[in-house]
Amino acid sequence: MGFSNMIEVNIFTVVVAQPDAPSVVVLVEKGAVLAENDEIVAPQLLPIWIGHSEAEAIVFLLNNQTHARPLTHDLLANVIGVLGTKVERVLIDRVAGSTFYATVCLSKDGRLIQVDARPSDSIALALKTGARIFIDKDVMNAAAHQVRVKVSDGGELLHESEDEMERFHSFIESISPEDFSV
Repeated sequence: MGFSNMIEVNIFTVVVAQPDAPSVVVLVEKGAVLAENDEIVAPQLLPIWIGHSEAEAIVFLLNNQTHARPLTHDLLANVIGVLGTKVERVLIDRVAGSTFYATVCLSKDGRLIQVDARPSDSIALALKTGARIFIDKDVMNAAAHQVRVKVSDGGELLHESEDEMERFHSFIESISPEDFSV
C-alpha cells in the first residue's frame, strides 16, 4: 500500500442517530476548506456509516469527555501503550460496495505493523492516541460528495444561514450507504 496515494483528513461532523439506526461520521480533507465568491466550500465530504455506540464514542473523544469505565478504544490504546507500541496513523484504504476498510499502522522498535480494522474503531483509536487519519485518494474520489457550507476559520460549522445548514443536514439525512457502492 503506497502512502503517497494517501491524503490526511479531519472529522467534519458526526451525526449520531437513534440506537437502532446507523450513525455517520463525515470526513473532509485536511486544509481543503476553500473560499469561493464569499462562500466557503468543503470540496469533498466523505460520509462513513457507523454504529450508534461508535458514533457516541467518537463524539465523546471530540469533546474531550471520558466514560466512567474504559471503552474498547480506551482498552486498545492502553494495551498498545503497555506493549511499547505506538499508533502512527490510521488509513481508510479501500471500499467495497458500501463497506469501508481501514488499517491501523503501529510502530514498535522501528518496525511498522499493519492491523486490519473497522473505520469507526480506527477513527476512535486515532482520536484517543493523537494519531493522524488518512484516506486513499482513490477511495475519496470514488465515494465522497461535494457540499457547500459556511465554515469558520477554525473549521466550525457556522449557523449564520439556517437555509445553508438545513441543506447540509438534508444532504446528510438523504444519503444512504448504497450511494457509495463502487
